[in-house]
Amino acid sequence: MPQVKATPINGARVRKPDGAILNAAGEPVERTSFWLRREKDGDVKLEAIAAQEPAAEAVVKSIKK
Repeated sequence: MPQVKATPINGARVRKPDGAILNAAGEPVERTSFWLRREKDGDVKLEAIAAQEPAAEAVVKSIKK
């Protein structure tokens, strides 16, 4: 399942499915119906997380230059 960054809106204290409170600065979560409902309710903002290039490929590319 893809990951997104969930950030509480307006200082809301949002519980994660495990019962813990979502970090106020936001944190990566799996994009599930749970988080889509929290977004629809106006409790969180969901943002796509940029795919990171694997470290080994980045080193190889820098060596080839």
